Amino acid sequence: MFSFKALTIWAAASAIPLIFAVSPQAYTWKNVKIGGGGGFVPGIVFNPKEKGLAYARTDIGGAYKLNADDTWTPLLDFADDARWNYWGVDALATDPVQPNRLYLATGMYTNSWDPNNGQILISTDYGKTFTASKLPFKVGGNMPGRGMGERLAIDPNNNAVLYFGARSGNGLWKSVNFGSTWTKVSSFTNTGTFIPDASDSSGYNSDKIGISWVTFDSTSGSSGSSTPRIFVGVASKGSNNIFVSNDAGSTWSAVAGQNTTFIPHKGVLSPAEKALYVTYSDGAGPYDGTLGSIYKYNIATSTWTDITPVSGSDLYFGFGGFTVDLQKPGTIMVAALNSWWPDGQIFRSTDGGASWSPLWAWASYPTMNKYYSYSDSLAPWLGPNYVDGTAGNLQIGWMMESLVINPFDSNHWLYGTGATIYGGRDLLKWDTTHNVTIKSLADGIEETSIQGLISPPSGPTLLSAVGDIEGFVHTSLDSAPATSFLNPKWSTSADIDFAGNKPTNIVRIGTGDRYVPKSLSYLSKN
Repeated sequence: MFSFKALTIWAAASAIPLIFAVSPQAYTWKNVKIGGGGGFVPGIVFNPKEKGLAYARTDIGGAYKLNADDTWTPLLDFADDARWNYWGVDALATDPVQPNRLYLATGMYTNSWDPNNGQILISTDYGKTFTASKLPFKVGGNMPGRGMGERLAIDPNNNAVLYFGARSGNGLWKSVNFGSTWTKVSSFTNTGTFIPDASDSSGYNSDKIGISWVTFDSTSGSSGSSTPRIFVGVASKGSNNIFVSNDAGSTWSAVAGQNTTFIPHKGVLSPAEKALYVTYSDGAGPYDGTLGSIYKYNIATSTWTDITPVSGSDLYFGFGGFTVDLQKPGTIMVAALNSWWPDGQIFRSTDGGASWSPLWAWASYPTMNKYYSYSDSLAPWLGPNYVDGTAGNLQIGWMMESLVINPFDSNHWLYGTGATIYGGRDLLKWDTTHNVTIKSLADGIEETSIQGLISPPSGPTLLSAVGDIEGFVHTSLDSAPATSFLNPKWSTSADIDFAGNKPTNIVRIGTGDRYVPKSLSYLSKN
Protein backbone atom coordinates (compact mmCIF):
# COMPACT_ATOMS: atom_id res chain seq x y z
CA MET A 1 0.00 0.00 0.00
CA PHE A 2 1.50 3.34 -1.09
CA SER A 3 0.36 6.42 0.75
CA PHE A 4 1.64 9.75 2.00
CA LYS A 5 -0.30 9.37 5.19
CA ALA A 6 -2.35 6.63 6.77
CA LEU A 7 -5.61 7.35 8.51
CA THR A 8 -7.94 5.03 10.35
CA ILE A 9 -11.52 5.26 9.14
CA TRP A 10 -13.71 6.81 11.81
CA ALA A 11 -17.37 7.65 11.49
CA ALA A 12 -20.23 8.89 13.62
CA ALA A 13 -22.95 6.44 14.44
CA SER A 14 -25.64 8.86 13.25
CA ALA A 15 -25.85 10.92 10.06
CA ILE A 16 -24.99 14.64 10.03
CA PRO A 17 -27.94 16.89 8.97
CA LEU A 18 -27.03 19.54 6.40
CA ILE A 19 -28.59 22.53 8.20
CA PHE A 20 -26.97 25.53 9.75
CA ALA A 21 -28.44 25.23 13.24
CA VAL A 22 -28.76 21.86 14.86
CA SER A 23 -29.20 20.57 18.35
CA PRO A 24 -26.14 18.97 19.91
CA GLN A 25 -25.94 15.29 19.09
CA ALA A 26 -24.35 12.44 20.98
CA TYR A 27 -21.80 10.55 18.92
CA THR A 28 -20.14 7.22 19.45
CA TRP A 29 -16.77 7.07 17.70
CA LYS A 30 -15.20 3.77 16.75
CA ASN A 31 -13.23 2.02 14.04
CA VAL A 32 -15.31 1.18 11.02
CA LYS A 33 -15.08 -2.49 10.14
CA ILE A 34 -13.72 -3.34 6.71
CA GLY A 35 -13.22 -6.97 7.64
CA GLY A 36 -9.58 -7.55 7.09
CA GLY A 37 -6.56 -5.64 5.95
CA GLY A 38 -7.03 -3.61 2.82
CA GLY A 39 -3.29 -3.34 2.24
CA PHE A 40 0.11 -4.97 2.56
CA VAL A 41 0.89 -7.01 5.69
CA PRO A 42 4.68 -7.48 5.50
CA GLY A 43 5.29 -9.12 8.88
CA ILE A 44 3.63 -11.63 11.23
CA VAL A 45 5.56 -12.86 14.27
CA PHE A 46 4.65 -15.48 16.88
CA ASN A 47 6.23 -15.40 20.31
CA PRO A 48 8.16 -18.66 20.86
CA LYS A 49 7.52 -18.80 24.61
CA GLU A 50 3.92 -17.77 25.25
CA LYS A 51 1.25 -19.83 23.53
CA GLY A 52 -1.09 -17.90 21.26
CA LEU A 53 0.86 -14.64 21.35
CA ALA A 54 1.38 -13.13 17.90
CA TYR A 55 1.66 -9.72 16.28
CA ALA A 56 1.34 -8.34 12.77
CA ARG A 57 2.93 -5.23 11.31
CA THR A 58 1.73 -3.19 8.35
CA ASP A 59 3.37 -0.59 6.15
CA ILE A 60 0.94 2.31 6.75
CA GLY A 61 -1.59 0.88 9.20
CA GLY A 62 0.33 0.29 12.42
CA ALA A 63 0.73 -2.94 14.40
CA TYR A 64 -1.78 -5.44 15.76
CA LYS A 65 -2.03 -8.16 18.41
CA LEU A 66 -3.73 -11.49 17.71
CA ASN A 67 -6.73 -12.41 19.88
CA ALA A 68 -7.88 -15.90 20.85
CA ASP A 69 -10.85 -15.69 18.47
CA ASP A 70 -8.59 -14.95 15.46
CA THR A 71 -9.42 -11.23 15.48
CA TRP A 72 -6.75 -8.54 15.88
CA THR A 73 -6.48 -5.58 18.24
CA PRO A 74 -4.84 -2.37 16.93
CA LEU A 75 -1.93 -1.17 19.04
CA LEU A 76 -1.13 2.24 17.55
CA ASP A 77 -4.51 3.95 17.35
CA PHE A 78 -3.22 6.48 19.86
CA ALA A 79 -0.86 7.99 17.26
CA ASP A 80 -1.96 11.53 16.41
CA ASP A 81 -1.02 13.89 13.58
CA ALA A 82 2.29 14.72 15.24
CA ARG A 83 3.19 11.02 15.37
CA TRP A 84 1.74 9.87 12.05
CA ASN A 85 4.95 8.09 11.07
CA TYR A 86 4.38 5.62 13.94
CA TRP A 87 1.98 3.91 11.54
CA GLY A 88 4.82 2.75 9.27
CA VAL A 89 6.21 -0.35 11.02
CA ASP A 90 9.44 -1.54 9.40
CA ALA A 91 10.26 -4.25 11.94
CA LEU A 92 8.78 -6.03 14.95
CA ALA A 93 10.23 -8.15 17.74
CA THR A 94 8.43 -10.02 20.53
CA ASP A 95 10.58 -11.01 23.48
CA PRO A 96 11.39 -14.76 23.73
CA VAL A 97 12.34 -14.43 27.41
CA GLN A 98 9.79 -11.95 28.77
CA PRO A 99 6.81 -12.17 26.38
CA ASN A 100 5.24 -9.00 27.77
CA ARG A 101 7.98 -7.02 26.00
CA LEU A 102 7.31 -5.84 22.45
CA TYR A 103 9.41 -3.64 20.17
CA LEU A 104 8.43 -1.83 16.95
CA ALA A 105 10.77 0.01 14.60
CA THR A 106 8.61 2.79 13.17
CA GLY A 107 8.93 5.56 10.61
CA MET A 108 7.21 6.02 7.27
CA TYR A 109 9.79 7.16 4.68
CA THR A 110 13.53 7.65 4.40
CA ASN A 111 13.20 10.34 1.72
CA SER A 112 11.85 13.87 2.04
CA TRP A 113 8.21 12.80 2.23
CA ASP A 114 8.73 12.22 5.96
CA PRO A 115 10.87 14.86 7.68
CA ASN A 116 11.08 12.84 10.91
CA ASN A 117 13.69 10.40 12.14
CA GLY A 118 12.43 7.00 13.20
CA GLN A 119 12.08 5.45 16.63
CA ILE A 120 11.91 2.15 18.44
CA LEU A 121 8.60 1.88 20.28
CA ILE A 122 9.00 -0.12 23.49
CA SER A 123 6.18 -1.84 25.36
CA THR A 124 6.34 -3.87 28.54
CA ASP A 125 2.62 -4.68 28.60
CA TYR A 126 1.99 -6.54 25.33
CA GLY A 127 1.50 -3.35 23.34
CA LYS A 128 -1.06 -1.65 25.56
CA THR A 129 1.31 1.31 26.06
CA PHE A 130 4.58 2.37 24.46
CA THR A 131 7.55 4.61 25.10
CA ALA A 132 9.64 5.89 22.20
CA SER A 133 13.39 5.60 21.86
CA LYS A 134 14.39 8.08 19.17
CA LEU A 135 16.86 7.07 16.48
CA PRO A 136 19.33 9.43 14.74
CA PHE A 137 18.16 8.35 11.26
CA LYS A 138 14.99 7.66 9.32
CA VAL A 139 13.06 4.38 9.23
CA GLY A 140 11.09 3.30 6.16
CA GLY A 141 7.97 1.35 7.03
CA ASN A 142 6.47 2.17 3.61
CA MET A 143 9.68 2.04 1.58
CA PRO A 144 10.85 -0.65 -0.88
CA GLY A 145 12.10 -3.78 0.87
CA ARG A 146 9.70 -3.39 3.78
CA GLY A 147 8.81 -7.08 3.66
CA MET A 148 12.36 -8.17 4.47
CA GLY A 149 13.24 -9.13 7.97
CA GLU A 150 12.91 -9.11 10.67
CA ARG A 151 15.46 -6.27 10.91
CA LEU A 152 14.87 -6.04 14.66
CA ALA A 153 15.90 -8.98 16.85
CA ILE A 154 16.15 -9.76 20.58
CA ASP A 155 18.93 -11.91 22.02
CA PRO A 156 17.15 -15.10 23.16
CA ASN A 157 19.70 -15.71 25.90
CA ASN A 158 20.14 -12.14 27.13
CA ASN A 159 17.01 -10.21 26.28
CA ALA A 160 18.39 -6.85 27.36
CA VAL A 161 20.35 -6.97 24.08
CA LEU A 162 18.69 -6.02 20.79
CA TYR A 163 20.00 -5.45 17.28
CA PHE A 164 18.44 -3.32 14.57
CA GLY A 165 19.46 -3.26 10.92
CA ALA A 166 19.02 0.22 9.46
CA ARG A 167 18.36 1.47 5.95
CA SER A 168 20.12 4.15 3.89
CA GLY A 169 23.62 2.93 4.69
CA ASN A 170 23.20 3.61 8.41
CA GLY A 171 24.41 0.14 9.36
CA LEU A 172 23.81 -2.17 12.31
CA TRP A 173 22.76 -0.82 15.72
CA LYS A 174 22.72 -2.38 19.17
CA SER A 175 21.00 -1.77 22.49
CA VAL A 176 22.06 -3.33 25.79
CA ASN A 177 19.29 -1.79 27.92
CA PHE A 178 16.03 -3.16 26.46
CA GLY A 179 15.99 -0.67 23.59
CA SER A 180 16.24 2.49 25.68
CA THR A 181 19.42 3.68 23.94
CA TRP A 182 21.21 2.57 20.77
CA THR A 183 24.79 2.62 19.51
CA LYS A 184 26.17 1.79 16.12
CA VAL A 185 28.06 -1.49 15.78
CA SER A 186 31.28 -0.13 14.34
CA SER A 187 32.72 -3.58 13.65
CA PHE A 188 29.92 -4.31 11.18
CA THR A 189 30.90 -2.35 8.11
CA ASN A 190 28.78 -3.78 5.27
CA THR A 191 25.60 -1.72 4.93
CA GLY A 192 24.29 -3.17 1.64
CA THR A 193 24.65 -1.79 -1.86
CA PHE A 194 21.30 -2.51 -3.54
CA ILE A 195 19.28 0.47 -4.79
CA PRO A 196 16.02 -0.30 -6.65
CA ASP A 197 16.26 2.64 -9.07
CA ALA A 198 19.14 5.10 -8.78
CA SER A 199 17.49 7.45 -11.30
CA ASP A 200 14.42 8.10 -9.13
CA SER A 201 14.63 11.79 -8.26
CA SER A 202 11.99 11.49 -5.54
CA GLY A 203 14.32 9.41 -3.40
CA TYR A 204 11.71 6.71 -2.88
CA ASN A 205 13.43 4.10 -5.05
CA SER A 206 16.92 5.59 -5.04
CA ASP A 207 17.78 4.93 -1.40
CA LYS A 208 19.82 1.97 -0.19
CA ILE A 209 17.65 -0.83 1.17
CA GLY A 210 20.31 -1.50 3.80
CA ILE A 211 20.24 -4.42 6.20
CA SER A 212 17.66 -7.13 5.50
CA TRP A 213 17.47 -9.19 8.68
CA VAL A 214 19.13 -10.17 11.96
CA THR A 215 18.91 -13.76 13.28
CA PHE A 216 20.37 -15.11 16.52
CA ASP A 217 21.51 -18.72 16.70
CA SER A 218 19.89 -19.60 20.03
CA THR A 219 21.64 -22.97 20.08
CA SER A 220 25.05 -21.33 20.36
CA GLY A 221 24.53 -19.76 23.75
CA SER A 222 23.20 -20.27 27.25
CA SER A 223 20.67 -18.38 29.29
CA GLY A 224 22.02 -15.26 30.98
CA SER A 225 24.89 -14.70 28.57
CA SER A 226 24.88 -12.92 25.23
CA THR A 227 24.37 -15.30 22.31
CA PRO A 228 27.71 -15.79 20.54
CA ARG A 229 26.49 -16.57 17.01
CA ILE A 230 24.51 -13.95 15.12
CA PHE A 231 23.69 -13.92 11.41
CA VAL A 232 22.97 -10.72 9.49
CA GLY A 233 21.71 -10.42 5.91
CA VAL A 234 22.21 -7.26 3.86
CA ALA A 235 20.61 -6.11 0.62
CA SER A 236 23.36 -6.65 -1.94
CA LYS A 237 23.68 -8.55 -5.22
CA GLY A 238 26.95 -9.77 -6.70
CA SER A 239 28.88 -9.63 -3.44
CA ASN A 240 28.81 -11.17 0.03
CA ASN A 241 25.48 -10.46 1.73
CA ILE A 242 25.31 -12.80 4.75
CA PHE A 243 27.64 -12.26 7.67
CA VAL A 244 28.18 -14.02 10.97
CA SER A 245 29.62 -13.20 14.36
CA ASN A 246 30.78 -15.94 16.71
CA ASP A 247 31.73 -13.62 19.57
CA ALA A 248 28.45 -11.86 20.36
CA GLY A 249 28.92 -9.15 17.76
CA SER A 250 32.49 -8.09 18.44
CA THR A 251 33.77 -9.24 15.05
CA TRP A 252 32.08 -10.25 11.79
CA SER A 253 32.94 -12.23 8.69
CA ALA A 254 31.19 -13.28 5.49
CA VAL A 255 29.70 -16.76 5.67
CA ALA A 256 31.82 -18.91 3.36
CA GLY A 257 30.25 -20.54 0.32
CA GLN A 258 27.17 -18.32 0.25
CA ASN A 259 25.12 -17.50 -2.84
CA THR A 260 25.63 -13.91 -3.96
CA THR A 261 23.35 -13.85 -7.00
CA PHE A 262 20.25 -12.54 -5.26
CA ILE A 263 19.20 -10.46 -2.24
CA PRO A 264 18.54 -12.37 1.02
CA HIS A 265 14.98 -11.56 2.18
CA LYS A 266 14.59 -13.85 5.18
CA GLY A 267 16.98 -15.69 7.45
CA VAL A 268 15.10 -18.22 9.58
CA LEU A 269 16.70 -20.50 12.17
CA SER A 270 15.61 -24.11 12.65
CA PRO A 271 17.09 -24.86 16.09
CA ALA A 272 16.46 -28.61 16.08
CA GLU A 273 18.15 -28.97 12.68
CA LYS A 274 20.85 -26.46 13.62
CA ALA A 275 20.21 -24.89 10.25
CA LEU A 276 19.67 -21.42 8.81
CA TYR A 277 17.20 -21.15 5.91
CA VAL A 278 17.53 -18.16 3.57
CA THR A 279 15.09 -16.98 0.92
CA TYR A 280 16.37 -14.87 -1.98
CA SER A 281 14.90 -12.63 -4.65
CA ASP A 282 16.40 -10.51 -7.41
CA GLY A 283 14.42 -7.48 -6.21
CA ALA A 284 13.85 -5.80 -2.87
CA GLY A 285 10.09 -6.34 -3.01
CA PRO A 286 7.29 -6.11 -2.32
CA TYR A 287 6.23 -5.42 -5.93
CA ASP A 288 9.18 -6.85 -7.82
CA GLY A 289 10.97 -10.19 -7.95
CA THR A 290 11.25 -12.36 -11.04
CA LEU A 291 13.96 -14.82 -9.96
CA GLY A 292 15.16 -16.23 -6.70
CA SER A 293 16.29 -19.23 -4.69
CA ILE A 294 16.24 -20.89 -1.28
CA TYR A 295 19.35 -22.13 0.50
CA LYS A 296 19.83 -24.17 3.65
CA TYR A 297 22.95 -23.58 5.72
CA ASN A 298 24.11 -26.41 7.97
CA ILE A 299 25.70 -24.55 10.86
CA ALA A 300 27.55 -27.57 12.25
CA THR A 301 29.24 -28.42 8.94
CA SER A 302 29.34 -24.91 7.45
CA THR A 303 27.81 -26.15 4.19
CA TRP A 304 25.14 -24.67 1.92
CA THR A 305 22.49 -26.63 0.01
CA ASP A 306 20.31 -25.22 -2.76
CA ILE A 307 16.74 -26.35 -1.96
CA THR A 308 14.86 -24.15 -4.44
CA PRO A 309 11.55 -25.99 -5.13
CA VAL A 310 11.25 -25.14 -8.85
CA SER A 311 13.56 -24.33 -11.74
CA GLY A 312 13.56 -23.43 -15.42
CA SER A 313 10.37 -21.92 -16.79
CA ASP A 314 8.57 -22.73 -13.53
CA LEU A 315 10.80 -20.23 -11.72
CA TYR A 316 9.52 -16.77 -12.63
CA PHE A 317 9.38 -15.23 -9.15
CA GLY A 318 11.54 -14.53 -6.14
CA PHE A 319 10.95 -15.96 -2.68
CA GLY A 320 9.73 -14.06 0.38
CA GLY A 321 7.96 -15.49 3.42
CA PHE A 322 9.49 -18.56 5.05
CA THR A 323 8.64 -20.52 8.18
CA VAL A 324 9.71 -23.62 10.08
CA ASP A 325 7.47 -25.86 12.16
CA LEU A 326 9.13 -25.91 15.57
CA GLN A 327 7.01 -28.95 16.54
CA LYS A 328 8.14 -30.94 13.49
CA PRO A 329 11.81 -30.35 12.62
CA GLY A 330 12.37 -30.39 8.89
CA THR A 331 8.86 -29.20 8.06
CA ILE A 332 9.20 -25.87 6.30
CA MET A 333 7.13 -23.60 4.04
CA VAL A 334 8.02 -20.83 1.60
CA ALA A 335 5.99 -18.32 -0.41
CA ALA A 336 6.56 -16.96 -3.86
CA LEU A 337 7.14 -13.26 -3.33
CA ASN A 338 5.46 -12.13 -6.54
CA SER A 339 3.75 -14.70 -8.70
CA TRP A 340 1.30 -12.35 -10.38
CA TRP A 341 0.04 -14.98 -12.82
CA PRO A 342 -1.67 -17.41 -12.74
CA ASP A 343 -1.82 -17.04 -8.95
CA GLY A 344 0.41 -16.79 -5.92
CA GLN A 345 2.22 -19.94 -4.79
CA ILE A 346 3.27 -21.56 -1.52
CA PHE A 347 5.44 -24.67 -1.17
CA ARG A 348 5.72 -27.08 1.76
CA SER A 349 8.39 -29.64 2.62
CA THR A 350 8.54 -32.21 5.43
CA ASP A 351 12.13 -33.28 4.76
CA GLY A 352 14.09 -30.06 5.10
CA GLY A 353 13.67 -29.03 1.48
CA ALA A 354 14.70 -32.30 -0.20
CA SER A 355 11.22 -32.47 -1.76
CA TRP A 356 8.32 -30.05 -1.99
CA SER A 357 4.55 -30.01 -2.57
CA PRO A 358 2.77 -26.90 -3.95
CA LEU A 359 -0.49 -25.23 -2.97
CA TRP A 360 -1.60 -25.57 -6.61
CA ALA A 361 -0.41 -27.32 -9.75
CA TRP A 362 -1.41 -27.31 -13.40
CA ALA A 363 -3.99 -29.81 -14.59
CA SER A 364 -4.27 -28.94 -18.26
CA TYR A 365 -4.07 -25.29 -19.21
CA PRO A 366 -5.96 -23.17 -18.29
CA THR A 367 -7.28 -25.45 -15.53
CA MET A 368 -5.44 -25.58 -12.22
CA ASN A 369 -5.55 -28.10 -9.40
CA LYS A 370 -5.94 -25.96 -6.30
CA TYR A 371 -5.33 -27.93 -3.13
CA TYR A 372 -7.42 -25.81 -0.79
CA SER A 373 -10.89 -24.60 0.09
CA TYR A 374 -11.41 -20.86 0.38
CA SER A 375 -13.50 -18.50 2.48
CA ASP A 376 -13.50 -14.71 2.54
CA SER A 377 -16.63 -14.44 4.68
CA LEU A 378 -14.96 -11.93 7.01
CA ALA A 379 -14.00 -9.68 4.09
CA PRO A 380 -16.29 -10.59 1.19
CA TRP A 381 -15.03 -7.71 -0.97
CA LEU A 382 -11.80 -9.69 -1.49
CA GLY A 383 -13.41 -11.70 -4.27
CA PRO A 384 -15.55 -14.71 -5.06
CA ASN A 385 -16.14 -16.91 -2.03
CA TYR A 386 -15.18 -20.13 -3.78
CA VAL A 387 -12.13 -21.74 -5.35
CA ASP A 388 -11.74 -20.56 -8.93
CA GLY A 389 -9.87 -23.27 -10.82
CA THR A 390 -8.98 -21.17 -13.86
CA ALA A 391 -5.74 -19.32 -14.43
CA GLY A 392 -5.46 -15.63 -13.74
CA ASN A 393 -7.51 -15.29 -10.56
CA LEU A 394 -5.16 -14.00 -7.87
CA GLN A 395 -6.91 -15.74 -5.00
CA ILE A 396 -3.98 -16.98 -2.92
CA GLY A 397 -2.44 -13.52 -2.87
CA TRP A 398 0.60 -11.55 -3.90
CA MET A 399 3.45 -9.69 -2.17
CA MET A 400 3.74 -12.62 0.25
CA GLU A 401 6.60 -11.65 2.55
CA SER A 402 5.13 -12.97 5.79
CA LEU A 403 4.43 -16.66 6.42
CA VAL A 404 4.34 -18.32 9.86
CA ILE A 405 3.40 -21.58 11.56
CA ASN A 406 2.27 -21.27 15.17
CA PRO A 407 5.20 -22.63 17.24
CA PHE A 408 2.72 -24.39 19.58
CA ASP A 409 0.27 -25.67 16.97
CA SER A 410 1.36 -27.28 13.71
CA ASN A 411 -2.15 -26.91 12.29
CA HIS A 412 -2.29 -23.12 12.70
CA TRP A 413 -0.70 -20.97 10.02
CA LEU A 414 -0.96 -17.39 8.78
CA TYR A 415 0.44 -15.45 5.86
CA GLY A 416 0.23 -11.83 4.75
CA THR A 417 -0.51 -10.57 1.26
CA GLY A 418 -0.89 -7.23 -0.47
CA ALA A 419 -4.51 -7.13 0.66
CA THR A 420 -5.05 -9.12 3.86
CA ILE A 421 -3.98 -12.02 6.10
CA TYR A 422 -4.92 -15.54 5.10
CA GLY A 423 -4.45 -18.79 6.99
CA GLY A 424 -6.22 -21.66 8.66
CA ARG A 425 -6.20 -24.29 11.39
CA ASP A 426 -5.91 -27.58 9.50
CA LEU A 427 -2.45 -27.23 7.97
CA LEU A 428 -1.42 -30.84 8.63
CA LYS A 429 -3.99 -31.94 6.04
CA TRP A 430 -1.49 -30.63 3.47
CA ASP A 431 0.61 -33.75 4.18
CA THR A 432 -2.30 -36.24 4.08
CA THR A 433 -5.24 -35.24 1.88
CA HIS A 434 -3.24 -32.36 0.36
CA ASN A 435 -6.16 -30.03 0.81
CA VAL A 436 -6.23 -27.27 3.42
CA THR A 437 -8.66 -24.54 4.43
CA ILE A 438 -7.70 -20.97 3.59
CA LYS A 439 -9.66 -18.16 5.22
CA SER A 440 -9.37 -14.40 5.39
CA LEU A 441 -8.20 -13.89 8.97
CA ALA A 442 -7.43 -10.18 9.26
CA ASP A 443 -10.56 -9.12 11.13
CA GLY A 444 -9.63 -6.00 13.09
CA ILE A 445 -6.74 -5.02 10.83
CA GLU A 446 -7.80 -1.95 8.85
CA GLU A 447 -4.70 -1.11 6.84
CA THR A 448 -5.92 1.44 4.32
CA SER A 449 -5.24 4.90 2.89
CA ILE A 450 -8.42 6.91 3.31
CA GLN A 451 -8.83 9.51 0.54
CA GLY A 452 -12.33 10.71 1.40
CA LEU A 453 -15.33 10.13 3.70
CA ILE A 454 -18.90 11.33 3.48
CA SER A 455 -21.97 10.76 5.65
CA PRO A 456 -25.00 12.05 3.73
CA PRO A 457 -28.16 12.95 5.64
CA SER A 458 -30.00 10.05 4.03
CA GLY A 459 -29.04 6.65 2.73
CA PRO A 460 -25.98 4.69 3.91
CA THR A 461 -24.29 5.80 7.12
CA LEU A 462 -20.91 6.22 5.45
CA LEU A 463 -19.27 6.15 2.02
CA SER A 464 -15.51 5.93 1.72
CA ALA A 465 -12.91 6.62 -0.96
CA VAL A 466 -9.94 4.33 -0.35
CA GLY A 467 -6.50 3.89 -1.90
CA ASP A 468 -5.89 0.67 -3.84
CA ILE A 469 -9.26 -0.93 -2.98
CA GLU A 470 -11.69 1.66 -4.37
CA GLY A 471 -13.84 2.33 -1.31
CA PHE A 472 -17.15 1.16 0.05
CA VAL A 473 -20.77 1.83 0.82
CA HIS A 474 -20.95 1.17 4.56
CA THR A 475 -24.53 0.24 5.42
CA SER A 476 -23.25 -0.89 8.82
CA LEU A 477 -20.22 0.21 10.79
CA ASP A 478 -19.97 -3.17 12.50
CA SER A 479 -19.83 -5.54 9.53
CA ALA A 480 -17.67 -5.72 6.43
CA PRO A 481 -19.02 -4.37 3.14
CA ALA A 482 -19.99 -7.03 0.62
CA THR A 483 -18.09 -5.40 -2.23
CA SER A 484 -16.07 -2.34 -3.14
CA PHE A 485 -17.18 0.18 -5.78
CA LEU A 486 -17.41 -1.51 -9.15
CA ASN A 487 -18.68 0.76 -11.91
CA PRO A 488 -16.42 2.40 -12.83
CA LYS A 489 -13.50 0.61 -11.19
CA TRP A 490 -10.19 2.35 -10.47
CA SER A 491 -7.19 1.21 -8.51
CA THR A 492 -7.78 4.16 -6.16
CA SER A 493 -10.78 6.38 -5.46
CA ALA A 494 -9.23 9.82 -5.01
CA ASP A 495 -12.23 11.55 -3.42
CA ILE A 496 -15.99 11.39 -2.91
CA ASP A 497 -18.71 13.94 -2.20
CA PHE A 498 -22.47 14.48 -2.34
CA ALA A 499 -24.63 17.36 -3.62
CA GLY A 500 -25.81 19.55 -0.76
CA ASN A 501 -29.17 20.30 -2.34
CA LYS A 502 -29.69 16.73 -3.48
CA PRO A 503 -27.60 14.44 -1.26
CA THR A 504 -28.61 11.29 -3.12
CA ASN A 505 -26.33 12.48 -5.94
CA ILE A 506 -22.87 11.11 -5.18
CA VAL A 507 -19.73 11.96 -7.15
CA ARG A 508 -16.59 9.83 -6.97
CA ILE A 509 -13.31 10.42 -8.78
CA GLY A 510 -10.48 7.96 -9.30
CA THR A 511 -6.90 7.48 -10.45
CA GLY A 512 -4.89 4.65 -11.92
CA ASP A 513 -7.86 3.21 -13.77
CA ARG A 514 -7.89 0.07 -15.88
CA TYR A 515 -11.37 0.35 -17.32
CA VAL A 516 -12.34 4.02 -17.72
CA PRO A 517 -10.51 7.33 -18.41
CA LYS A 518 -8.64 8.79 -15.47
CA SER A 519 -10.56 11.14 -13.19
CA LEU A 520 -13.91 10.32 -14.80
CA SER A 521 -16.67 11.14 -12.34
CA TYR A 522 -19.24 8.59 -11.30
CA LEU A 523 -22.69 9.99 -10.58
CA SER A 524 -24.95 7.94 -8.34
CA LYS A 525 -28.69 8.60 -8.16
CA ASN A 526 -29.92 5.85 -5.89
